[in-house]
Parts: sequence; structure tokens; C-alpha cells
Amino acid sequence: MISNIRLVSIAILVFLVACSSAAAQETNVSLVNDSFSKRKFNPSIDGNWIGNGISYGAYRDGEGPGKGLTSKQNILEDLQIIATRWNLIRLYGSDQQSQNILEVIAENDLPIRVMQGIWLDGHKSDDENTAQLERAIELAKRFPEIIVAVNVGNEIFVDWSYHRLDDMDKVITQIRQVRASVAQPVTVSDDYNFWNKPQAKKIADEIDFICLHAYAFWNNKTLDVAMDWTDSIYRDIQSRHPEHRIAYCETGWPTSRIYNDGSYEGGLIGKAGEKEQAVFFDQYDSWVEGNRVISFYFSSFDEQWKGGFDGENPMDKAEKHWGLYKSDRSPKKALR
Repeated sequence: MISNIRLVSIAILVFLVACSSAAAQETNVSLVNDSFSKRKFNPSIDGNWIGNGISYGAYRDGEGPGKGLTSKQNILEDLQIIATRWNLIRLYGSDQQSQNILEVIAENDLPIRVMQGIWLDGHKSDDENTAQLERAIELAKRFPEIIVAVNVGNEIFVDWSYHRLDDMDKVITQIRQVRASVAQPVTVSDDYNFWNKPQAKKIADEIDFICLHAYAFWNNKTLDVAMDWTDSIYRDIQSRHPEHRIAYCETGWPTSRIYNDGSYEGGLIGKAGEKEQAVFFDQYDSWVEGNRVISFYFSSFDEQWKGGFDGENPMDKAEKHWGLYKSDRSPKKALR
């Protein structure tokens, strides 16, 4: 009888431990993912490395989010310009605009591959963020030969982000949802001031490679030290995450800015201009090629919808002027 009671007690104990473990996995997604195996991200076409890429936004003057879509003809013109120098682009959101871009690439057999973005926003509803996740999964499955990586969120953890997300465990659940649904490597893009923090390891443990953002200009550096600083940030983040490949997913130099207006931008010491951008781009491009660092330079075209419209010279704000091409698609000095 005592033996039977012991057996029953042991069975109950095993059951309770199993239930407790299952509950922990449901409520704490930061537990170690023992089955995780990294997917390699080394983009190529016909065996040729294409890792030196660029960010692409399709909106032209007078266009922008909520103002309608860019025509497929304009997208084709843009991609034909891009393809003269780059074969890898970064898209930021999973929406109709991105679908149109992917369709143009497929329909015209363009030699371009894509890192597909998912735009997550702390100001958006769960349904809106979920729609981005689901659309990205759908696109990754529909265009498996074009989409070579999926990026879950852009600058959603760094403390200064306007669209910051506070629930890291929820984002981890979203990363796992995407990664379980697609064959491509999955990443998260954020500023170096997130990736250099201890809490970044929770996210790094869930992704295949790290997407790093670092701007010498925004960090109050002058042009003469910009490339050394850019290199030092890359090496610092690599040392903190030695098991990961680090991709530079945003960096660049603007061709216009505002000065001395009392804003953060107005107090920066870096000079903006086409000459300055050309110097930085030439140094950075050589560094990327020499070190085979996967990169998405920011950005291909100026986008006038970006940035505020306040102040004495609103159209001079740097946010509108990161492109290597002007918004009319004419090349700046860096490409002439």
C-alpha cells in the first residue's frame, strides 16, 4: 500500500513539474532556445557576393505614407538605376508598396535581392503590427528567390526611438513566429546603443545575424574622424557578439542640414554637403569591399516626406537628404 502511495506521489510530482515547465515556457520566452541553429546570411547571385547593398524608399516628391503608392513604372526606373551599382536592397515595411517592389523585380527579372522589413511600432495596435508580420511571411514565401533575409523591427529597442517597443518578450515571440514560418535568415535592426547593452543578448540569441545602425554625423563626429568611428563601432559590437555576423544596416552622411536653431541637429558639429558625403561614401564603400562587411548604405534617394516641416528652413533638415541621388533621381557628387 505504501509502495502504491509512493508511486502515485511520484507520478503527481512528475506531472506538476511538467506543467510548471510548460507554463514557464508560455510566460517567459527568454528561456534558452535549445533547438536554435543559425541560418547563414551571405547574399550572392550566381556565386558572386552582393553584400554591398543600399536602402531603398520608393516615395517621390509629393508622395509619402498615407498619400498613395508610387507607380510600378517609377519603381522600375528606380530599380534600374540601383542595379547599375547594387544588387541588394533593404525595404522597411511589409505593405502594398513593398509587394509592388518585389513584383517589379520578379516581372522584369532584375538582378536584385531584398532584405524584407517588418515595421513594428509601439504607437500602433497589436492588429496593425500583426498585419506586418503576416504580410512579411506571405511575401517571403511568395518570393523565396528574391527575399534573402527578413528583418523584424527597425530601431524598436534603443531608448530614443519614437516607435519604441517596451515588451521585449513579446518581440521575441514575434521573431520566433516569423522564423518558424520562413526559410530565410531573420534579424532585428537597431542602433549600436542598443546592441552594446547587456539586454541585447536576449534578442541576439533569437536571430541569425545582427543588423547594426551607427551614424557618425548623428553622434556629433566631424568628417575627418567619421570612418574611424564607424569602424570602431562595428568592431565593438562584433566583440560583444562574437558568435554573430554583424551587418551594417544603416550608416551614411547627409548633404544638407540645419544649423544653430536650438534643436539637437542644429547643435551638431559635422558639416553636411555633397562634397562631404562623397568623402564618407568613398571611404565607407572601400571599407565594406575590403572587409566583406554586409552593408545597406543609407540611402539611395532623398525623400522629402521625411523629417519635420517646422523651423526657418524646414527643407534643409538632414532627414530628407541622406540619398546618394536627389529626389529627382539625379546623382549627387559621390556618384558622379
